[in-house]
Amino acid sequence: MPEPEIRELRYFRAVAEDLNITRAAERLGIAQPPLSRAMRQLEHRLGVDLFDRSGTRLELTAAGETLLKESGPVLDALDSAVRRTQRAGAVAGGLVVTAKPGVATELLHRIVAELRDELPGVQVVVSGFGEQADMVRDGRADVALVSRPFEDPGLEMEELYTEPLGGGVAGRARVGRARRVARRGSGRDPGAAVESVQCC
Repeated sequence: MPEPEIRELRYFRAVAEDLNITRAAERLGIAQPPLSRAMRQLEHRLGVDLFDRSGTRLELTAAGETLLKESGPVLDALDSAVRRTQRAGAVAGGLVVTAKPGVATELLHRIVAELRDELPGVQVVVSGFGEQADMVRDGRADVALVSRPFEDPGLEMEELYTEPLGGGVAGRARVGRARRVARRGSGRDPGAAVESVQCC
């Protein structure tokens, strides 16, 4: 018997959670007919009925309940493995630092020079104030060096220097590295606790 495909299991979970093909299709970003066919194909692969379609409302059968319970942790583990792999690749590929023009230029050069000793391939991207937050949020940059005041509910901040200069950091693994380099670069103690954007 052919094993179910990961795509089919993801589709199944959406339908099983919503118990509505139309809503599940919208959630998945696909048309309703292909989703219905995928569910029929999955049932054929497994040789069981996953849904009770006899009433006015879609319901899970006992087999459907079992598949939802057993496949959920598998899909979650797969998603976690993909994210961890991507993070590992990003660390291996270097560090992208974004800075607003004129923000502690000399200090930035010292920080980047020391980071290059630890992470070959460090890039510095000069960008506008608003764009820096977007770059960290969407993964185009790992660290943003900004001057205060800077508030962004989607980013966690660390005040690195009494000058003051702040850093928005993407990735828990990079926070410690940025902190160590910042301390060496400034020769002063940081003025606040470290915060980071979590990579789940």
